[in-house]
Amino acid sequence: MKKVLFIFLLSILFLSCDCKNCGDHRNFVVTDFSKKRVDTLIPYENKTYVGYIIKIKGNVNDTIKIQMVNYGGHYMIPPGEIDTLLNADYYGKDTLIWAFDPYRATKGKLEIEYGL
Repeated sequence: MKKVLFIFLLSILFLSCDCKNCGDHRNFVVTDFSKKRVDTLIPYENKTYVGYIIKIKGNVNDTIKIQMVNYGGHYMIPPGEIDTLLNADYYGKDTLIWAFDPYRATKGKLEIEYGL
């Protein structure tokens, strides 16, 4: 009986976990501006998408770049206090690969969220 209860509780715990960095969503904080970060967003098969978002909040001492690697587009974010939302159409067909490029920035703290 104890074994069944333990497995049941473990199953509930596992199923109730919130996945903030799952296939179609990434959330991270940047404090190290010495290297690029690449993230892949994979659309779920049975989910309907109409756009992607990029939320950026924080501050940085110089320009940063957010690139859509597999389609060649990019956003240039100017220095200073940042609280912005970028979005565009996306209909769930392809995997999106995003890259955070510190470009000319060397200091700051940014909270970045990519989502489909």
